[in-house]
Amino acid sequence: MTGNSFIGAIMRMTRFILFLAVVTIAIFPALFAADHLIGQEAAKVFPSQPAANVYDEVARFISGLPCSAEPLKTLQESAEWINFSETLGKNWADLDTKRLQPMKIWADAEMAEANTATRVLFYPFGGPDFLTAFLLFPDADAYVLLGLEFVGKLPDFAKALPQQVGNYTGNLTAALSDFFHKSYFITKNMNATLTNDKVDGVLPVICFFLEKTGHKIAGIKRSELLETGELLEADFAVPKKRFRRPYGVRIDFVASGSDRVRTVHYFSCDLVDDVFRKDSALYLYLDNLRFETTFVKSASYLMHYREFSNIRNLVLAKSRFVLEDDTGIPYRYFPAKDWEAQLYGEYIKPVSDFAGVEQKDLKEAYADPTKVKKLPFHLGYHWGTSKDSILYFKRKAPPESR
Repeated sequence: MTGNSFIGAIMRMTRFILFLAVVTIAIFPALFAADHLIGQEAAKVFPSQPAANVYDEVARFISGLPCSAEPLKTLQESAEWINFSETLGKNWADLDTKRLQPMKIWADAEMAEANTATRVLFYPFGGPDFLTAFLLFPDADAYVLLGLEFVGKLPDFAKALPQQVGNYTGNLTAALSDFFHKSYFITKNMNATLTNDKVDGVLPVICFFLEKTGHKIAGIKRSELLETGELLEADFAVPKKRFRRPYGVRIDFVASGSDRVRTVHYFSCDLVDDVFRKDSALYLYLDNLRFETTFVKSASYLMHYREFSNIRNLVLAKSRFVLEDDTGIPYRYFPAKDWEAQLYGEYIKPVSDFAGVEQKDLKEAYADPTKVKKLPFHLGYHWGTSKDSILYFKRKAPPESR
């Protein structure tokens, strides 16, 4: 081949590669968008997007809040919806007095540094519990929640009768009952209520918490993970069949009176090592995701076991702050040379549902009054005694940046 022929071939090949790149980007724009369109970057993608849309209206309706669009405006005049709204209002007010306000005041005082530094909050085993994550870390740009439960969808009330509204709100009340009274969701009870013939998945619950904390929903997208760990997002649509885990949903939201768009990511997934392998899509995604703080509560002590070592090690490697109860990562994994520890509340033997997870070293640490502060609210499995333990760890040297 002559020099000119060689150069010509190279130029033709270059044009072909550029053509493929342009076509690929046109077809798969989400692959080249922000994974990493979470956090502060979201504001660039959704500048001043109006929040008054169908998602927000439906979310308001199932949160007992007034709506302006039909048919919800008429349905909220039914006895079923009025009763739901009034009962929910009383229950929420009681929850706010006993748990939410004390938690918020405590977090303002004790979590100020972590809250300021946290742009992305990671909440493994959190399920749909956006509420606790937001109250403890209200300034984050993004909240990444993981749970076993499927995403589901918001209800369609286009042709609903008042009785159907009553059935749905009754099921939603049942789905929230454990959380209201005990501060956590019980998996078997969620499996019974978060079904497609009752409350379809966790999406309605997350939207409920968003509305009850003064937010409006600006958009919802479905999320899938490529084998490379890249996040593929598409317009939300009701699937013909359930997705295979891991998959998720992205909910963009704004506070009332604000144009700052923030994000909740929820992934339906299994975090046991056999599934959450280091070459798995979810692991690769999280390994490339920069999160400053991890929060864990009511996690069934799973990270105490070797079968959950991958998620435990990932949290320890990437987090600057870890806030957890005793069901999270065992105390022994936070050596004093690497982590500063502050303990809150009271440590007692784990409830009878869990055997072999009592921590003698943590019990000894709680025996030292210089390491322990009071906890002014209940959070966790000891709802019967309200003797709860909260552990707060701050890394002495920042983790390797990614």
